[in-house]
Amino acid sequence: MLKNQFPIGKFQKPDSYSKEDLNTWIEAIETLPDKLTTLTSNASESERHATYREGSWDVETLIHHIADSHMHGFIRTKLVLTEDHPHVSTFSQDDWVNTLDNKAPLEYSLELIDGMHKRWAILLRELPEEAFERTFSHPEEGEGRLADIVAKMAWHGNHHLEHIKLALKAHR
Repeated sequence: MLKNQFPIGKFQKPDSYSKEDLNTWIEAIETLPDKLTTLTSNASESERHATYREGSWDVETLIHHIADSHMHGFIRTKLVLTEDHPHVSTFSQDDWVNTLDNKAPLEYSLELIDGMHKRWAILLRELPEEAFERTFSHPEEGEGRLADIVAKMAWHGNHHLEHIKLALKAHR
């Protein structure tokens, strides 16, 4: 394992979960945009291109990646809620970070993350608990529940938030 690759540990798909777990995951999704904005709002150009280890994505790329990945999570959430056991798609994160829109200022992705996460949190908070047991099929990860998506996206946001903190700390 590379240094700082998993600063908060690898994701562990929960076998079971409580209402408290759901609330914790939803809160992580809801608060991520403000945490990202606070960390990066005064970042200089060189800080935006700081990395958390040699060869890693820089802060700006991490923000764009979070937007891409969490759009998938949000869409997967809506598919699970509106279709019977949908098949959800994958995406090549390494190819996606190389598309030309990733040259845009990180603020564009921060705005996207902010609006999407506000909507996502509203949706998740209004769901009855049994909705989190709705299922889907993923071509690489197999069978899952909505609760798994919520847990993974909460972890994913915190995972990259820590990468950004490490990159900024190493740069300063």
